[in-house]
Amino acid sequence: MVIPYRLKHVPSGLYYQPHKYRGSNLSKKGKVYMTKGNILSIAYLSNGYTRKTLTIFADKDSKILKEFRDSFDWVESTSYNQMKAETLATDWINEELNFK
Repeated sequence: MVIPYRLKHVPSGLYYQPHKYRGSNLSKKGKVYMTKGNILSIAYLSNGYTRKTLTIFADKDSKILKEFRDSFDWVESTSYNQMKAETLATDWINEELNFK
């Protein structure tokens, strides 16, 4: 049995969520995972090694980008109206949720 969890970026306190159009990979609530697989555990590089970084995206008009602009090294993305930043995979943890 898998305990529900969220992926937490420890330095910022934000959580990962799948990228949505005109949104962000980051939120204050995040996605609750009920499986062992997530972006960090199932993503491998082409050479077979596990990823060392995780790219996050945010819409230029998003609340997350405005509030956390100084928390990440944002650069222009090739996607329309998006910014992106690289984060270290080691900065992310599985935060287990206890529903009691």
